[in-house]
Amino acid sequence: MNSRNVKITGDKLYYSQALLLIISYRLLLALTYTPALVTTPADQDVWIMLLLSIPYAILISLPILYLGNKFNQYDFFEYTEMIAGKIIGKILAVLYSFAFLSFFIFFSSVFIEILNTALYNQTPTIVNTVILLATCSYVVSKGIMNLARLGEIVIPFIIIVFLLLAVLGIGDYDFTVFLPILKESTFKDLNIGAIDISFRYIDVLVLAMLIPYLEDKKDVNKIFIKSLVCSTIFSILAVVVIQATLGIEYSKRITFSYYTYTRLIKIGETQGFDLLYVASWIMGNIIKLSGYFYFATTAMANVTKKRNQFFIIPVAVISVAVIVFLKDYRPVIAARDPFKSIFRIISIIFIIIIPLIILIIYFFRRKTLNKTGGAKRK
Repeated sequence: MNSRNVKITGDKLYYSQALLLIISYRLLLALTYTPALVTTPADQDVWIMLLLSIPYAILISLPILYLGNKFNQYDFFEYTEMIAGKIIGKILAVLYSFAFLSFFIFFSSVFIEILNTALYNQTPTIVNTVILLATCSYVVSKGIMNLARLGEIVIPFIIIVFLLLAVLGIGDYDFTVFLPILKESTFKDLNIGAIDISFRYIDVLVLAMLIPYLEDKKDVNKIFIKSLVCSTIFSILAVVVIQATLGIEYSKRITFSYYTYTRLIKIGETQGFDLLYVASWIMGNIIKLSGYFYFATTAMANVTKKRNQFFIIPVAVISVAVIVFLKDYRPVIAARDPFKSIFRIISIIFIIIIPLIILIIYFFRRKTLNKTGGAKRK
């Protein structure tokens, strides 16, 4: 199913479904390896840095949001082709397919890294990878609307578990680690870190792809702002929970910090609360990864004029090979360069640079586009 199918069948994505889906992307990032903990200044003021990242995330997302609102009947690839021309539009679709596929492979590699390191260390990498890709392939084959409906059930469960685990561990918190505030950080350091964190808000690309599915396309900006604020609050809570329990320095040294926190939770003689985390984390990542997978195949479909289902198996096979290679070649993918730098570069190019260029082209061609009805509703 692609955006054209949605317009024909009348399937619509509701506000709550889109909001939950976007929130889950950043929430799962915080629950996986919490990159803010190792981002400058990486001290007790990380929560301030996360707050400061909100206006920067809004600023870098403005080109995509503006174009998405202007061409809200079309998906990202359709309106870039209208604005920049057919050839450039196809080239951009190929590039964005690469970007979504890179996100999919990167986060799948991190997922497998945790499974192999912390959960199923006796299971071969290839087995975990094949199971993950088979599951995602099945979800993607059912289309984006079924993925959104699944998220409407699963994501509230993940949020509830996340909040429950935060409450259960409250007896181990030491809030003195956050004092004194701004002792080691400067305003410059915090803003540099906030800018770096804002580059990780790649969820705006997902939102751009969801716009033509929305029941009420006027909800785009509201979904963006609410998802950004909510996911930032959840990220701050994750950081506070981890640092208050594990300490500032130790939090920076471990790779999967939130999982480590959940293993320490103990109520009387009762342990094993990490199983709640694992269950919700696995379900959430299936949804997140399936989204990236779906949009990668949608971009390929846009270029070839085939259905995205045609690309599911080939992409899955290639992804298995790449993920196994990355896992065996470079352990601890989530925390070390060059992956962090590569991810940042991809984000800057595909969230800031390309949309900004498309926006500039639009301003030069907007009279022509408006005359031909390119930006108008069908």
